[in-house]
Parts: sequence; structure tokens; C-alpha cells
Amino acid sequence: SLISNVGQIPDNSTLSVNVDGRALLLVKRAGELFIYDNRCPHTGENLDPMGGSVASADGLLIQCQRHAAEFVSETGECVAGPCQGEQLNPVPFTPSGDDVYLD
Repeated sequence: SLISNVGQIPDNSTLSVNVDGRALLLVKRAGELFIYDNRCPHTGENLDPMGGSVASADGLLIQCQRHAAEFVSETGECVAGPCQGEQLNPVPFTPSGDDVYLD
């Protein structure tokens, strides 16, 4: 599956997308892209019910808008909040210019 124009995601931010019925969270940190299932391990619900980016200003952390669980952008590991020690599910992908293909 193709996700287009990922190069236009601002650095140190997140973007929610739906691909083939799968909710994904695209994370851009220091120019590098990470993709996770948009599902908090605490409740099984999406991380951004209020919309907008859920990344910290420096892009180091992603914070769930439901119960403030915090995840490391580059690994998906929960380092604070109700699901500490768990992690977001990474989604493998292949970059192709400004687009990515899910593996």
C-alpha cells in the first residue's frame, strides 16, 4: 500500500492516516520517518482522538491524548504513563522518494 507525500510532514510531528482500513500514526523525528499502528497499548484506542500532532516540541516523545502515556518516537517504547514498558506496534515500510510503501 502506498502513502504519498510523506516528505511534507513537518519535522518533529505526527500525522494520522488510514490505509486500507488500518489506522496508522506517521512520526517524523529529526528528518527520519517512523510508522506505528495508531493504537495505544493501554486502551487499544487511537492515540490522537482530539486530532493534531501528538509529538513533543522536540519530537523526542509521542503522547497519547487519552491518558498521557508517553512513547519514544524512534522506538515506540512507553516510558511514562499507564502502559510503561509496553510499546507501539511498528509498521515496516520502504521509502520511495516522497512516498512510502507499506511492506
